[in-house]
Amino acid sequence: MLTIDTKGKLCPEPLIMARNGLREVKEGEKILVISDNETSFQNLMSFLSDLGANPVAEQKGGEYLVEATKPPESPEKSEKNPEAYCSAPGVPAPSDDYVVVARSYRMGEGDEELGRLLIRGYFNALKGMDNLPTHIIMYNGGINLALKDTDTAIALGELEDKGVTVIVCGTCVDFYEAKEKVAVGRISNMYQIANILAEAGHVIYL
Repeated sequence: MLTIDTKGKLCPEPLIMARNGLREVKEGEKILVISDNETSFQNLMSFLSDLGANPVAEQKGGEYLVEATKPPESPEKSEKNPEAYCSAPGVPAPSDDYVVVARSYRMGEGDEELGRLLIRGYFNALKGMDNLPTHIIMYNGGINLALKDTDTAIALGELEDKGVTVIVCGTCVDFYEAKEKVAVGRISNMYQIANILAEAGHVIYL
């Protein structure tokens, strides 16, 4: 059995070490995680349970011994974020869900061509990330990113294929008379956009 000693380490490091240990062993094999911190132990139990590793705990002196079994592969479970579990007992863990909001067709202030280049690079980089946003919302000049014959529309379409919901502001589409040019995303209203932003774990504004 693989033994992982996390004594002296604080969350999320014990969780990351446990996850890496599960990746090293074969399905059905067990690992033993040792911790000497009660908060890390509690977070470890929650994390391993959500991974489907069926943790069983035993306390010996000042140490917590956690035995876990590697579950069948599950992309949804394997992508759990250890940092989201690092909270004090009784305090809900912060959500790792987030929403990206594009308010313009470029990123940042300054040179316009550079701004266009940066925002294209951002969405292309976003495609390769493990933790994708739940939604991408575009309003005002940001709707230009979703129009036909743009590199960004292609990247947004690939993000949709990965399960990201792409929202385009309907009022903005009407204002710019761009309805027939929208290539990707769902045209929606400000009420839905407001609800998505209110319920988001956090929001990234471009």
